[in-house]
Amino acid sequence: MKNRDISRIQNTRRIDELLVSESGRIDYLNLLDTQCQASSLIGLLESCLSLSGNVIECGVFRGVSIRKISNAVRRLAPEKKIFACDSFDGFPAGNVSRPDAGLFRPVRILQNKFRHADDVPDHPERFFQTYALKGEILKGYFEDTLPALAGEQFCFAHVDCDTYNSHRQCLPFLYDRLVPGAVMVFDDYKQPKWPGATQAIDEFLADRPEKVDRVSNRQIPAWYLRKQ
Repeated sequence: MKNRDISRIQNTRRIDELLVSESGRIDYLNLLDTQCQASSLIGLLESCLSLSGNVIECGVFRGVSIRKISNAVRRLAPEKKIFACDSFDGFPAGNVSRPDAGLFRPVRILQNKFRHADDVPDHPERFFQTYALKGEILKGYFEDTLPALAGEQFCFAHVDCDTYNSHRQCLPFLYDRLVPGAVMVFDDYKQPKWPGATQAIDEFLADRPEKVDRVSNRQIPAWYLRKQ
């Protein structure tokens, strides 16, 4: 296991330790508030929480963004459900393809990324329970878990699933269930590490009225579309 993975695991455990005491829970919310204020992702989320529909993230990994998303929902729309979808075991076999590869990132290396997250689902569950949020973890590959949400509508979707094939699975499902005015944020758009994500998003939107836009009114910018 790489040092970076070990550091991420240790950070997750530190968050769990904070949730044990009342003072720790308050301190962690204050930290999340600071992180949210710097995030254009959260600014976009806040802009559509008054709409009908729930909130979803596809690609959770170690839960960094889902906790910020959940914090904003807690403050502004605690009645909404939050769905967190991830295999927590990396990509399915054959998911990483040629559009995802780069000169120093061959398919065989990328296929083995994000394997060290099998401990994660318990952590956001604990977070949801601690702050009385209506959160649900959907553990498994998107092709197996998303059909269970076929009857849902969403006011906000965060897509952070890296590969070309994962985007091609998630985008049509989520797009069709966005209410008018809803926002979909693309974590990997224009990211050199995951060129397949940009290709998949551009292909999907080629015959649709929405186009990807960029917002940078907060410290950390975000790429997104708003459903017409």
